[in-house]
Amino acid sequence: MEVSVKNFGTISSADIHIGGLTVITGENDTGKSTIGKILFSLVKAVARYEEDLEEVKEDRFTEEAQKLYFNLRRHVNFADNSEVRDLFHPRKFYSQMKIDQSKAYEERVDELTRLVAEADIPEHLLDIYIQSMNKLVGIMNEPDDALSVMSRAVRKSFFSEFKGEIISRGLNSSLAASISVTDGASNLIDISWEKEGVHKFSFIDDLGYSDATYVDSPAIIQFHQIAMMAKTLFENDSSRLTVPLHIKDLANKLSDSKFSLSGIQDMLPEKDSMPNISADVNRLLGGVISYDEDRSDFLLERNGYTISSSNIASGIKAFGILDMLVKGGNVTKNTLLVLDEPEVNLHPRWQVDYCEIVCSLVKAGVDIIITTHSPYIVEALKYFSEKSNVTHNFYLAQKVADCESRFTDITKDISLAIDALAAPLSRLNNDSLEDFLE
Repeated sequence: MEVSVKNFGTISSADIHIGGLTVITGENDTGKSTIGKILFSLVKAVARYEEDLEEVKEDRFTEEAQKLYFNLRRHVNFADNSEVRDLFHPRKFYSQMKIDQSKAYEERVDELTRLVAEADIPEHLLDIYIQSMNKLVGIMNEPDDALSVMSRAVRKSFFSEFKGEIISRGLNSSLAASISVTDGASNLIDISWEKEGVHKFSFIDDLGYSDATYVDSPAIIQFHQIAMMAKTLFENDSSRLTVPLHIKDLANKLSDSKFSLSGIQDMLPEKDSMPNISADVNRLLGGVISYDEDRSDFLLERNGYTISSSNIASGIKAFGILDMLVKGGNVTKNTLLVLDEPEVNLHPRWQVDYCEIVCSLVKAGVDIIITTHSPYIVEALKYFSEKSNVTHNFYLAQKVADCESRFTDITKDISLAIDALAAPLSRLNNDSLEDFLE
């Protein structure tokens, strides 16, 4: 799958292949993380659009049903007629229409007819109420406007991750930002923004992922309760603490890891399809991290005792997150995993071990995007991806001007990245040598 990004944030131009292992390296502020957030946003929006489609229909139905409810309440004392009140309650009405539309419609028409016959409501209102009922049936039977609903889901998802800051801030700020996704000869998605908050959206087919997970800091283990209580910008609720969608998504998945698949793997038809990374994590860390629901905390179990998340080293948390995502069934075939700068909390030796686990997941069918500025990570991923014979692509993000960067495919020669990442140390060594010789 090919992703083309133009004039998006700091990215002037990037053409990236997603599938297998995708590695993006380079300096800070070159848009490395942007690619992962774009793919995460698209997968989440497409996965959620059916839910949004239902919400749109329910909102329209409820708005019209409320008019009927309040008009009816002016003529019927609901305190003395609780059955009538319940029958025409908008939410209950909608739920019953979804289950059996004909029965729900007929019950309410019969009730309206009875109320007229008993002089509880004026006869001339019956036709008006029946017209309202027919309008509600029409809403239920309208064909779904999937494109507009998906467009809205995309807009909400991108706002959650980027807060509307999409248009390039560099020399190309007058140009439209765009994203296009293709799979071979097939176009999948095209989006363009000519100004902030306004976008054109074309959807032909989904990306083929059942889910996406974005990991950018192991600190989520320690602060997961705060993230779970917060709203997301996706939900557009400013009345409570908000966090980006990817943070709450990860917090929920890690807490749900208590429903681990590890205890029932022998019952699964493809029990060997995913690697058992728990054994590797246990070997590396001398223990395993798991979620304890009674204590609402993540605990490291080691040598017969437990350690609270507050006292677990960040590097251990990083490995624990991978383990819990796999055991919880959130990292499987046909899922996308984005790992943003995992080296930040890892010793160089553990960086290499981490990369070996990552490549074993890719070999099992997980598509992974890693952003990094560690030469250890770049070298290790290249080595293990070739050793495992998995599809891999490496890119170098480089600044071409203030607030502008371009991506170069370096899959055949990662030395370009290694040299760029090592340049500051080389300069320091040269300066030290010059000071010594003076």
